[in-house]
Amino acid sequence: MLDSKGQIRIIEAFLAVSVMFSAVVFTTPMPTPPSLDRQTYLEKLGMQVLLSLDNNGTLGRLIEKEDWSALRQTMDLALPQGVFYNLTVYDQNMQKINTREIANTNQLGQEAVMAQYLCVTRSPDVRFYTVRLLLGWPS
Repeated sequence: MLDSKGQIRIIEAFLAVSVMFSAVVFTTPMPTPPSLDRQTYLEKLGMQVLLSLDNNGTLGRLIEKEDWSALRQTMDLALPQGVFYNLTVYDQNMQKINTREIANTNQLGQEAVMAQYLCVTRSPDVRFYTVRLLLGWPS
């Protein structure tokens, strides 16, 4: 007959390891956006998104067409989830031209930052637009 005490000790050791592993997994903090300087991170993120959208002319085309819903969808895809934004487009006279809101919230939290970008269209009649992107974390 087999020694049942040995089998119990193996099961006991397995359960102890499982409990310790579970404790480590569940008590480890979840990764958060860089905490060194969250505002600097948001500023850099905003400029990167605007530069990447303007790199191939997408930003200028959407502004010229006044396709605000497509611009909002593009921003939703370009920014990471959990970052709030509000984008406003101004003409060369600093008059707001977007007739619809381009945002995913009406509250940006306490750590809101602004990235401002000068967009030049690639059409034959060159136009300049100032794009202001406000970014924030949830409060």
